[in-house]
Amino acid sequence: MGREYPARQPTLRTLRADAARSARPATPKESAILAAATRLFGEKGYEAVHTAEIAAAAGVTQRTLFRYFQSKEHLYKRVMFPPLLAAAVPRALSDTGQLFAAEAHSVADWHRTILKRRVAAAKLATPQYRTLVAALMTNEQLRPKVVGIWKENVLQPLVAAIRRYQARGQLRSDLPAERLARAVISLNLGFIFARVLLAPDAEWNDEAEVEATVELLLRGAGVADSGI
Repeated sequence: MGREYPARQPTLRTLRADAARSARPATPKESAILAAATRLFGEKGYEAVHTAEIAAAAGVTQRTLFRYFQSKEHLYKRVMFPPLLAAAVPRALSDTGQLFAAEAHSVADWHRTILKRRVAAAKLATPQYRTLVAALMTNEQLRPKVVGIWKENVLQPLVAAIRRYQARGQLRSDLPAERLARAVISLNLGFIFARVLLAPDAEWNDEAEVEATVELLLRGAGVADSGI
């Protein structure tokens, strides 16, 4: 039988361990089932996909699928672990926090680096990214757990970075750091969602789009003549 989704409060450490186990299927058949499920859940969402469809895409019977996974829900939860690390963040939640906390000469350089790395990571894991977004929108049990980890490992380093640039006179100090952090997140996620999920086949110029997004932040939150 396949591994079961652990019924415990997730942390970065447990998510990493579970994701590592999920990344090592026990057999080629298990690997094929996981690959097919990841693609189909990402394309259609959880409710629209049936185990018979997953089994057919994997080249196995439903009976074989259920030998590895007790139910569609077990399979879906197993599929969800790698996206939590590969799609919600560049590599893990701590990596995003490290990106936000990293030093840069200017706000523009800082924001530009974050955007480029996040877009590159999302493009490398588009099916998982799509699956993760769908899960966070619909899974009432998963979402608050992920949000709690995200606040500690992503939001807090971001707020600290913004305060650092405010203290240097490079970002407006009349706006609360938490509010600016939300603006950064909105700008970044809006671009990444459009680029990777909504219109991946459009004629994107990633370099120009990144620069435009950076400029939008600076025009709204930057300080004139600050060298940002």
